[in-house]
Amino acid sequence: MRLPDKKILLPIVALLLFISYVSYITIQSPLVGFSVKEEGGKWIVDEVFENGWAYNQNIHVDDIIVEIDGEYSGENREIIKTQLIRTAKSLTLLDGNGQEKHYIVSYQTEIGQLVSHFFLPIAYTILTIYVSLYLYRKQKHDVSVIVLIQFLLCIALAYGSAGASSRGDLIARFVNAVTFTGCLVLYIRFLNIFLKRFQVSFIKESHLWKLYMLIVLILVENVVLFFIPALSNIQTITELGVFSLLLIVIITLLIKNYSKYMNQPGSQAIKLLVLIFALAFSPFTLLYAVPSILFNQYFLNAEIAVIFLLLIPIGFIYLQLAEKLFDIDYIIGRLKYYTMLAFPFSVLLAGGINLILNNDLFSIPFGTTLIWTFVSSILFLYWKEWIDYKSRKYLFSSKGDLQTNLYTFFHKTQEENKVQGIVARILSEMEENLEIQQAIFIQLEQDEETRNWRVHTASSEIFIDSMELEKVKWESQTIGTLIFFPKGFAVVIGSEVGMRQIILCDEKKSGTNLNVEEKIWIEMMAYFSSIVLENMKLIEGLVVQISNLKLQETNQHPTWLSRLLFTISEKERASLSNDLHDSILQEQLQLLREIEDLERMADSTTLKDKLNVIKEQMLDNVHLIRETCMELRPPLLNEQGLMESLYQLIRQTKLRSSFLLHTSLDEKIKMNKEKELILYRIVQELFNNAMKHSNARSVNLKLYQSDESIHLIYEDDGDGFEINDEGYSFSSMGLVGIKERIRSIQGDIDIVSSLGQGLKVTIDVGMEGDLK
Repeated sequence: MRLPDKKILLPIVALLLFISYVSYITIQSPLVGFSVKEEGGKWIVDEVFENGWAYNQNIHVDDIIVEIDGEYSGENREIIKTQLIRTAKSLTLLDGNGQEKHYIVSYQTEIGQLVSHFFLPIAYTILTIYVSLYLYRKQKHDVSVIVLIQFLLCIALAYGSAGASSRGDLIARFVNAVTFTGCLVLYIRFLNIFLKRFQVSFIKESHLWKLYMLIVLILVENVVLFFIPALSNIQTITELGVFSLLLIVIITLLIKNYSKYMNQPGSQAIKLLVLIFALAFSPFTLLYAVPSILFNQYFLNAEIAVIFLLLIPIGFIYLQLAEKLFDIDYIIGRLKYYTMLAFPFSVLLAGGINLILNNDLFSIPFGTTLIWTFVSSILFLYWKEWIDYKSRKYLFSSKGDLQTNLYTFFHKTQEENKVQGIVARILSEMEENLEIQQAIFIQLEQDEETRNWRVHTASSEIFIDSMELEKVKWESQTIGTLIFFPKGFAVVIGSEVGMRQIILCDEKKSGTNLNVEEKIWIEMMAYFSSIVLENMKLIEGLVVQISNLKLQETNQHPTWLSRLLFTISEKERASLSNDLHDSILQEQLQLLREIEDLERMADSTTLKDKLNVIKEQMLDNVHLIRETCMELRPPLLNEQGLMESLYQLIRQTKLRSSFLLHTSLDEKIKMNKEKELILYRIVQELFNNAMKHSNARSVNLKLYQSDESIHLIYEDDGDGFEINDEGYSFSSMGLVGIKERIRSIQGDIDIVSSLGQGLKVTIDVGMEGDLK
C-alpha cells in the first residue's frame, strides 16, 4: 500500500502526537471543576461548575478545603495562582458542621465526561484523518482541498485540546485558543478558493489577511493571561466573541455573494454551502457559544456540538463528486414549511412540560426542552415525508390512489372525440370514486343587463333548487372551486366570460362530508378536466375547419394536409410504442421475474401449478405487447430499409394467418423514407384486413420497379365487397386510409372488388425526388 505524500503525512503525524499528549493529560483525572476563595487564611469553595466532577459529589459552597493530593491547600500553587481546582487525585474538605469529607477523584462517576473529553476527541480525530486522506487522494492537486484539509485538522486540534486546556495544561490552552478561531479563518480562505471555479469572488485577499490578525490577537491575549492570571475570566468571553464575529463575517459574505451571483451558475453551490454552514455551525453557535456569553450557561456541550462540523467536508465531497446538485430550493422550502409546523407545537409542548415540572418558562431547562422538541419535530416531519414516499407515494381518494385514478381517467378519455363524451366520463369518475348518488353537468350563463346568473343547460334534472345555484356569485369562482349546498356540492370545471361550467354532485352515499383528500382529488380532477375540455373544444373547431378545407374540384383535402396528418399519426405511433416498451412491457417483465421467484420458493404443488399458469399468461402478454410495439413502430425500417421490414412482416403474417401467402419483392427498389413508410403501412393494412375480414384462402403480393415507377399489386380470394356509384367510398376504413396515403405522395390506386370475388389493389407511385 502506497503511503501518502509528506505534504499530508507530516501534519497528520503531528496531529496524532499532539492528540496522544492531550489524551494522556485528560485521562489522568476528570475535570474537578470548582472555584475557591480565601477567607481568614482558609480556602473555601466559592462556586461548583455544572460540567465538572465536583457537581455530582457532596461538595457545596463554603466547604473548607483541607488537602489536595495530600498537600495542604494553602501551599497548593494552582489554588494560589488561579483560584481554581481543575485536577486532583484526592480531596479532603470540611463541611459546614465541621465533618471531614475525603474524596478519591476518578472517572467512576464521570463516564459522560470520560466519553466527551477522551473518547469523542479521539474518534473525531480518527474520522477527520480518514476524511482528509480521502479528500487528498481524490483531489490532491486542488488547492481548495488542501485548505479544507487544513481546516479539518485545525478543528481536530481545537477539539482534541479542549479537554487538556480545561485542566490547565499550558500547551493545550495555547493550541486551543489559536485553532478555535483559526479554523474559521481557514474556512473563509477555503470558500474564497473553492468559489473561484464558479467565477465568484468571495473576499478580497487583503481583507482575508486582516482576519488572520484576529488569531494573533487571541495569541497575544493568552500570553498576557499567562503572566496576569487574574484576567483569565475574560478569556472565554473574548474567544467566543471573536468566534461569533467570524461567523457573522462568513454569513454576511455568503448572503452578499449569493445576492450578487444569484442568477449565475455558482448560486446553487453558494446556497448549498450556506445550508451546510448553517447545519454545521448552528449547534455550536446557538446552543453553546451564544448562551455561554449571555447567560454563562449552555444548552449543549461544546464536545457534542463540534461533531456537526464534519458536515462541511461531507458537503464538499458531495459538491466535488456529484454530477448534479440536489434541489436545494426544495430542501429550504420544506425547512420553512416544517419550521412553521414545528415551532408552535414545540413551544406548547415545552411550556407544558416545564409547567408540570414547576420550572421557570424563561429558564435554561425550558430553552433546552424547546430546542430539542423543535429539532426533533422537524426531523420527524422529514422522516414522515420519506416514509410517505416509500409506503404511500400518492394521495388517496376513497376509492384508490390519485395518480392511478387520473391515469385511468385520461386512458378512458383518449377514446372520446366529442365534448359530450368527455363530460360523461367526468361524471362517471365523480360518481364512482366519491361514491355519491348522482353527478350532473350544468352550464350557467350571466345575463348581460342584470348581471344575474341562470341555468343555461343541464345534462339531467337538477336535484338542487335552481335559485340556490343562481344566488352564487359565479363570476368570482375559479376552476377547482368547491361550493357546498345543503344537499350536495358543486365544482367549477370551466370558466369563460359570462359562462361557467360546473359539475353538481349529490350527497355521498355514506352521508359523510368530504374529507381533505377527497377535496384535493376533486380540485385536481376539475383542473385537469378543464384542460381536456378546452383542448377538445379546440380540436372540434379544428376538425370543422379541416372538413371545410376541401378542394372544390375533387371534394378532397389538400395533399399537404393529408401528409401532415399522416406524419402526426406516425409520431404518435412511435411515441405510443416507446411508452408501451418503456413502461408496461418493463413492468410485465419485472412481475414475471417476481412470479418466477415465488414459484421457486413455493412448497405447494397446487400453488406452483397456478403460478406457472399465470406465468404463461404473462408470457403471452409480453409477446403481444412486443408485437404491438413492432407494428406501431417497425424496428428495421430506419436501420435496414423497406425490404428487410417487409420480410419480417411477411414471416409474422405467415405465422399468424390461416391463408397461403405468396410474395414477390424486387430488392433493387430504392425510394425515400416517406414512401418506404407509406408502402410498409399499406402492406401492413392489407395483411391485417386479409386476416381479420376477408376469409381468404390465398393472398398474393408483388412489389417491383419499372421505368420511373414503383408498382404494388395485392390480390386475395376472400369475400370481397361492393363499390358504390360514388367511387371509392369503401365500407372498410383501412382501405380509405390506403387511398389517402397514396394520394398524399401523388400516386395512383385502383381497387377492384365485388361480393364473393375477392379483392385486387393496384398501386403505382412515381420515383420523383427519390435517391437512385
